[in-house]
Amino acid sequence: MKIEEKISLLKKTISEIKTISEKLDNDYVYEKKIAELNKEISRLKNGIKESAEELEDFIKEQNA
Repeated sequence: MKIEEKISLLKKTISEIKTISEKLDNDYVYEKKIAELNKEISRLKNGIKESAEELEDFIKEQNA
């Protein structure tokens, strides 16, 4: 998955959390969905960080 795709998915996930949060009235199903989406955000953030680090390493190698 490319960085742009990861960022797009991250934005979509954040949007879903906002929508669910607005509708939230202590419903367990919504709370469970928010927890799942938060895990997905963490996974995507880690993937983006790794991709950025790989890109930095690649650029350093090209400049060497």
